[in-house]
Parts: sequence; C-alpha cells; structure tokens
Amino acid sequence: MRSMIEPPRFFSAADASIAVSHLFVRPDMLITLGFYKRKPGLSREQFSQHWREVRGPLIASNPILSKYLTRYVQHHCVPSNGWPNVGDLEYDGFSESWFDSLEARKEMHALPYFQSEMIADEHRFLDMKATRILMFDNQVVQVGRDYSAEIAAGKA
Repeated sequence: MRSMIEPPRFFSAADASIAVSHLFVRPDMLITLGFYKRKPGLSREQFSQHWREVRGPLIASNPILSKYLTRYVQHHCVPSNGWPNVGDLEYDGFSESWFDSLEARKEMHALPYFQSEMIADEHRFLDMKATRILMFDNQVVQVGRDYSAEIAAGKA
C-alpha cells in the first residue's frame, strides 16, 4: 500500500493515452457516488481492509460487471484535523461508479450475481442505514480543459 506522502506513480506515454481516455466523461454518462460508514463494531482499519481486499475484487474480478460498469474508484477517508473551522467528515469512505447510462446501472443491479453476492457483502461491512447514494450525469469543469464537446463530436 502506498503511503499518503509517496509521490504519484507515472505512466509511460503509451499508458497515458489509455489511462487518460478513461477519465473523460461523455455527456450521457452516469456517475454514482456512494458515501459509506462502517458497520458498528468494525474499526476503520477493518472496514478499509474489507472494502479493499474483499469488495474491490468482487467487482474487479467479475467480467460480467465490466459490461455495465465503466469505472469504479474507492476513496478511503482518513480523519484530519488540519482544517480549522471545518467539522469532522462523517463517512469512512466514498466510491465512484461510472456507467454508460442509467439503463446500464439498472441492468447491473438486476443481475443475479449483484443481487446475491454484492448485496450480501454490503451488509458485512457497511452501516446500510447511513449509506447515501448520489447520482449525476453532468459535470462542470472548473480547472483544466473541458473535453466533453469534443468527445460528444467524436473528435477526442
């Protein structure tokens, strides 16, 4: 596991085009953010270990899910007191799930594998009453170049 102060990993020029192409968001894509608290009785470390070593592989190792899920990112949150006048973050982590469409998300959630394996796993480590989901399909670029018009026109 990388330390929080370790410099970012760099890609070769060949890898960069692959990595960057997955970061572009088409205007018709759907991104779901899930905000999670750990199940009562689990330490922050137990929560992160399960999420990273069990939940992550449940998603990444199933080729059927990649038909529906374009990108999945876990963000493990760590408490910080470095910001004066800012309250504590009330979540242990959040995820990004990227889909080509709302229909793709609905189809993935209807899969027998998702219904049996994925939902059962959620109950093993998440406080389901505290889980929050936010979906959005439009992004506003505040820093950097907005490639969405070029992507929509097939030029990027």
